[in-house]
Amino acid sequence: MTIKFTAEVIIGIILIAINIPVGWLGAALFGYYGQKTGKKIFYLLSVAVYALSWAILALGVYLCGKDYAKYIMDNYVVKYIVPTVIFVLVAAAVLLIVYGKKIFKNKGNSGD
Repeated sequence: MTIKFTAEVIIGIILIAINIPVGWLGAALFGYYGQKTGKKIFYLLSVAVYALSWAILALGVYLCGKDYAKYIMDNYVVKYIVPTVIFVLVAAAVLLIVYGKKIFKNKGNSGD
């Protein structure tokens, strides 16, 4: 498939490529802050960012067109973006396991 790179297609490609990192990393980051602070607003932001990532994907597919979007998803996002995001999330999980006691230490119950 030969892609004609118009401004719409380029913007669509960018939106398709960033939707996964925005959704997963944004949701994980706000979920972490929600857990760390106990504030429910961060959980709501986590869901909102994840929902926004779906809107970003839909807009990217609309701008690219169905065929271009499928080509980009198959040849770039699935091969490069998804493994990178998975690697980052696994690395973050390992760091939380290793350093978790220091990160989530409850400062109010230091005498327990």
